[in-house]
Amino acid sequence: MSARPLPSRDFAKLTECITPGSLTTGKGNRFVLANTEALHDKITILSNRVRALEDALQEAHANMSSEPHPLLSEELRALKRPLERESPEEMAQEQEQESVESINIGSLSVADSDHTKFYGGMASAWYYLQNEAGSDDEQDSPQIQLPTDIPWLSHKFPLYTSVDEREDDIRNALFAALPDHARARSLSALYFKHAAWMYTPIPEAEFEETILSRAYGQRTETESTPMHAHQLAVLCLVLGLGALLDLEKPSLSAEAMRYYQLGRAALSMDSILESQSVPAIQALILMCHYMFLSFVDGPRWALMGLAVKLAQSLGLHRDSGRWNLDAKETFRRRSLFYELYTYDSWQSLTYGRPPSFASAFIDCKMPEEPTKNVQGELEMSFAAWKHRFSSKCLAVVHERAFGATVPRYSVISELDKKVRDFYVPPSLRVPGFSGAPIEGPHVQPPVELTMQRYIAFAIKEISLFYLHRGFFARALEESPGDPLGSKYAPSVLAAYTCACSFVGLVRSLYSQHPGLTERMWFLFTHVFSCSIVLGSIATKCPTMALAPSALSNLDSALTLFIEVSNAGNARAAKVLPVLRKLKARALAAKQAASTNAPVANSAQSPTESLFHHPHHASDPQQQQQQQQQQQHHPAYVHLGHPQSPAHAQQHHDGTNDPHSSWHYLFEQFNTL
Repeated sequence: MSARPLPSRDFAKLTECITPGSLTTGKGNRFVLANTEALHDKITILSNRVRALEDALQEAHANMSSEPHPLLSEELRALKRPLERESPEEMAQEQEQESVESINIGSLSVADSDHTKFYGGMASAWYYLQNEAGSDDEQDSPQIQLPTDIPWLSHKFPLYTSVDEREDDIRNALFAALPDHARARSLSALYFKHAAWMYTPIPEAEFEETILSRAYGQRTETESTPMHAHQLAVLCLVLGLGALLDLEKPSLSAEAMRYYQLGRAALSMDSILESQSVPAIQALILMCHYMFLSFVDGPRWALMGLAVKLAQSLGLHRDSGRWNLDAKETFRRRSLFYELYTYDSWQSLTYGRPPSFASAFIDCKMPEEPTKNVQGELEMSFAAWKHRFSSKCLAVVHERAFGATVPRYSVISELDKKVRDFYVPPSLRVPGFSGAPIEGPHVQPPVELTMQRYIAFAIKEISLFYLHRGFFARALEESPGDPLGSKYAPSVLAAYTCACSFVGLVRSLYSQHPGLTERMWFLFTHVFSCSIVLGSIATKCPTMALAPSALSNLDSALTLFIEVSNAGNARAAKVLPVLRKLKARALAAKQAASTNAPVANSAQSPTESLFHHPHHASDPQQQQQQQQQQQHHPAYVHLGHPQSPAHAQQHHDGTNDPHSSWHYLFEQFNTL
């Protein structure tokens, strides 16, 4: 049963009617009142309010200190528990009534060879397309020439567990395969400019001091220890990523693959399974990042799991300050842990798979504390922000919304507010988006800062998008004529605005840095998912006031993929047939609607302000035209205070899972 507000006058009358003898106790009942259902509801509301205030206090305090707030101790948190009227059995029964077990639990593809792939219900639509058309993992890699024994070692990774007597010969062969010092320095600079802005398992200063200088003979006279194989792997993989993102060279070049294979071979020289080390984890994250940018999906997910287990074996999840390590090493371990945590969390969102870390086992402190700028605003680096967003916001979304059971719609509303309200410092706000001021025409920030700003905005938008996408599909399925009249209207608006914002965001980034953006293919996989939602509105609801704008943004996404395809991206060309058919179907639906019934004039529609959420305007000019009149429209439901939905109707396949509706919707468009 959903909690409902109780008017104060009714509450007063109710309290007057409570007579002695109405308190009923019994085994297993902590606080049970007879014939006072409304009072129970009020208690539930107050308990939820206390919980919300605790969460807000925890978020606000976390931005200022890594120490727990004294008001958030377990003893004080437990005070509200006696007020929660349901026994565990009653709560379980209520939850079972409001959300049934999911029948469609994602996408599973099984090949004739028995090779199997699973993508969760929240996964990007790109992976559903992969299952239909074949994976990019199956494509041939560039042909490269490597020294004797190196290909064999690379192939044996990560299961090679013995070191033979020819280790020195193999080490010398690996060093001989490295580029000259000038090229190595150039490639490492490209890595820190074009790749490390997103994930930084090894800081540039540490790389220069402990790896690059040593590898090229700039060692002190007293140093005689040979370079560790895991450090050599870090060097090779940094060079490989630098070559991969060398915009003067073709994408997926043979040079990049060469250094990638050298890195795998170096990791096989000293087994990471038997000799865990910080450089080994750094190398694994670099290897996964390389795979991430070169479209290798299957092994990447497995290697991330291996990196997590190695990190746990080194105790990175526990705070290093407890062991009296020096400040430099403590910072190094904390930074590496949260880089790994962030990568795992973000990839889990993309794949629709569960994250590897459980917060109950983590007490590692944040490596960086926020500061305040001259205006008194809270400031932090991109690394500090992404660590906090991943651990304090996205982790909660993973746990409560993307689990094996379908969440209550009230939970979706709470999580929506949590993501939207998560603080982004002024330095990381995209000019022209979310109310951030537009910088002058002569202001050109470094490419690293531009990418970080856009990714900070993108990860929030795409989290909201996948949070609402399943319920958006349910609304279109249950109320195709008027999705805004559905009980899931907030999800319709949220999915629509996030899709429009994300398409506009990537188009804006591509216009500034086309070469680098084109190699960040993960952005385009999410644009494809957004296109399916926009096409769904334009095709299934052509008379809906949102339809013209949805069609316009779908056309914008199609134009973007055409531009990227013309630049030589084969994956963009793979998407074009689907989007062209979707656009054609949307235009046909629009034409049919115009002949049968007049389409609402969006310029005069009272719901026009719903089309461009002030937090999500994809065009800076639209922000000046947005009004608050949406609150007066009957279809408008504020996401922070949703209407409590009744029990949802059964899906066509017998499930109540909104993500089943989304998967079904995608399959419809994929069979055009």
